[in-house]
Amino acid sequence: MYKTTAIAALISFALAPQLAFSATPQTKAINGTNATNYDSLLLPWQAAIKQTNADATGCGAVVIASNWVVTAAHCDVSALGDVVIAGTSYIPQGDFSKLDAKYKFTVIKRFHHSAYNSTTFENDVALFQVDRSMLNVAQPIKIATVGEQQSADNNFDNTWSQGSDSKANLIASGWGDTVANGAFPSELQVVKLGGIPDGKCNNKIYNSDYFVCADSNIADLVKDVCAGDSGGPLIWQNPLNIADTDKGLRLVGITSNGADCKIKNDNQNNPYYQLHGQFTQLSSYRDWIEGTIHATEGDNSFSLNAVDAPTITKDPFMVVADRPSAKSQPVDSGSSGGSVPLFGLFSLAAIGLMRRKDIHQK
Repeated sequence: MYKTTAIAALISFALAPQLAFSATPQTKAINGTNATNYDSLLLPWQAAIKQTNADATGCGAVVIASNWVVTAAHCDVSALGDVVIAGTSYIPQGDFSKLDAKYKFTVIKRFHHSAYNSTTFENDVALFQVDRSMLNVAQPIKIATVGEQQSADNNFDNTWSQGSDSKANLIASGWGDTVANGAFPSELQVVKLGGIPDGKCNNKIYNSDYFVCADSNIADLVKDVCAGDSGGPLIWQNPLNIADTDKGLRLVGITSNGADCKIKNDNQNNPYYQLHGQFTQLSSYRDWIEGTIHATEGDNSFSLNAVDAPTITKDPFMVVADRPSAKSQPVDSGSSGGSVPLFGLFSLAAIGLMRRKDIHQK
């Protein structure tokens, strides 16, 4: 569920091993921890999208309104089915019959951004509408405003230190590939990361209007999202709102692309393989989100500003461990969940000629 290193392939953190299509998304958690270690529902907005032909998750998603989740555009594929799972930190991978029906929601409409670019991952955002309210089991999270994103950027400018330890000011989460056995975990994984200033983002494809850049905040420890985490949340805490019921937590991004996990971990001393991760910057898409919901529901009453703030019992930035109890070593499961390596799209020779050869989907 942690960011992977980009190497001649664009990794978009989306699908699982069973998914087969030209660009296979893959995102895996590296050195994260079980969210239930801290609370039974630490991140009540966390959701996932079921694979079409398997009882397994394929992408992450985020509850932003009663009947709506936001995810990555590269997760809007036939390999992912019409079931969203929300309101639980435990998803029994391999046997969804063990999952209570109250956590399963049918997708009735899908919308991905019309300007989504599958090469650069610009506009990597999509909305799924489900058949009924998710609020009996889940809570939506507020999407950061443009002003809050500017505050977050200032925070990153003041805290990021390349090559040494930095402040953990972001949290990513998902059910992407685990490092233990190359399989998707049943327990939601959560990891702390450091936000990287726009001018210091080490990625071959980067536009600050579209992405938030993040990586491990600990110099000697690889932490990142991986296959299966695509579309999942990246949260930041607004220090002006810590006293609020939602602890000031804001959705600043969703997992989009980055470096290949295993390559990143195995080549820690090679800067070529240490590209930073990219998350779709959602403050740039507030108007698109509201406009899509207005057009679909037939009225203009919905407002992201009016979404009820969740009530959080435990502040994840206070309780989530910065270091896992033991380092995890990524396992190459061959899965496509959460990140899409470009290896399946281009020959190595072609990749060698590509300027953007270092990026993978998560």
